[in-house]
Amino acid sequence: MNEIVEARQLVDQAWQRLEHWDSHIAAAQALLEHARATHPHDPQVLTCLGALLCDRARYHEADTVLREALAQGSPDRHTTFNLAVAVFNIGTRRQALALFGAAAKLQPSTITWAAYFDPHGT
Repeated sequence: MNEIVEARQLVDQAWQRLEHWDSHIAAAQALLEHARATHPHDPQVLTCLGALLCDRARYHEADTVLREALAQGSPDRHTTFNLAVAVFNIGTRRQALALFGAAAKLQPSTITWAAYFDPHGT
């Protein structure tokens, strides 16, 4: 899906040039929201949107989107990992650790990506 590829490029550019973070991340989110509007049940779109929402510290929204991706049958490591990141920030550490463990047993998709996570951050 072209929107995912373009969004990923924008996210990568945002991380490489932090002075353009806001504009690149907003543009990536717009692309993914458009993809979601046209493909509301696509687990890859939902996984990428969840990663982006985590990167924007919008963990409650990410939690909802990523749980929908799992409900749609996503077998992607990134879906579960990204949900773990969201839960780490809004749920309990125990829940997050269980999700990180589950993610480690899965294969990642080449289309999606993992949210930024610093286990030593606060």
